[in-house]
Amino acid sequence: MAKDILERAKKLFFRKRYGDVISLLEPVALDFDSSTYKNSFNFYFILALSCLYTGDTGGASSYFDRARKIRMRDADLMVGQAAVYLRQGKTAEACSYYLDALRQEPSHPKAKKALNFLRWADDEDVSRLIESGKIVRFYPVLKKSSPPVFLGVLTAFLLLVAAGSFFIGKSNRVYSERADLSSFTLTLEEKKNPTETGGSYSYILTSRQILDSYESIKSYFNQYRDNAAQVEINRLLNSNASASVRKKVMMLMDYLSEPGFDTIKDNYSYSQVRAEPVLYLNCWVVWKGMATNIVRTDNSTDFNFLVGYDRNSDLEGVVRVHFPRALSFDQEQPFELLGQIKKSGGSVFINGNSIFQTVHPEIGSQGNKTQGNLPAETD
Repeated sequence: MAKDILERAKKLFFRKRYGDVISLLEPVALDFDSSTYKNSFNFYFILALSCLYTGDTGGASSYFDRARKIRMRDADLMVGQAAVYLRQGKTAEACSYYLDALRQEPSHPKAKKALNFLRWADDEDVSRLIESGKIVRFYPVLKKSSPPVFLGVLTAFLLLVAAGSFFIGKSNRVYSERADLSSFTLTLEEKKNPTETGGSYSYILTSRQILDSYESIKSYFNQYRDNAAQVEINRLLNSNASASVRKKVMMLMDYLSEPGFDTIKDNYSYSQVRAEPVLYLNCWVVWKGMATNIVRTDNSTDFNFLVGYDRNSDLEGVVRVHFPRALSFDQEQPFELLGQIKKSGGSVFINGNSIFQTVHPEIGSQGNKTQGNLPAETD
């Protein structure tokens, strides 16, 4: 039944019968007693896109939001949300979503074309785009088919079970084409006067050091060494670099990606972070250890992480960890923690992303893989 109604909706959509798609899907979406499509990204995406084509930006926005709760990093979804704002004449918000889409998919054609248009357009140009109906050229494309993923997921699951380990957290990223940072080249004036005076700084750098550090950020980014890039970003943000240089550095930080256990590079140690925390803020780390003083709620997990205490010895230090969701793991056993270094109230803590824990054979437990509390997709 689930597949039947979605296939019918797709056929209607490709025939440009957007009103019929809405008539078919919206009663189901508004039936709060039905859970059939609760976790179906495609269901809400098709419905939202149909609303967008009929000019119902309110409905489109609502259903795009519901789709995003299921799949947060979908570039087509971000392009759809950008189109809603563009149709409402909110160009700043539209640009923000188009940029988000390019961070996920740097070569996304719709996002690139829309940003190129908005770079030169004024309010009258946007109004003419909407009134003429040509705005649809910036709408996301509904794909006619989706590649099957079940077998790949099942294979990964079986391999982890065989290895006696389990993973809790978000899916690891895979490498993709990186964004083009050529537009972040410093101007001649910025290169000539890259420093400022009269403030209090953690790092006093020469002009040459500032320029070299700035170029290193872009070089590290292209090498997928986002942690190393973040360190240079922090160095410049806390230095005597000029305001215009620091502004570009802040913008560059938006392009850095969230790593996985298998993609993280330049993994900094606890001792490095403790010695100079300001230099490593927002960097990602993978540390081994054990959890103590665990506090769980329905939507969060907090604990003290004993870094290096994975063999009941060699304790390097203790750091507070916060997960914005409930987790279940064996607190008697060590695990690897993937998280981002943050600071609150003068204290450094780890904003948790995922944990990887090996199940010891002598305990008699079987390994399994789970995606924490992320919603499952039904199609």
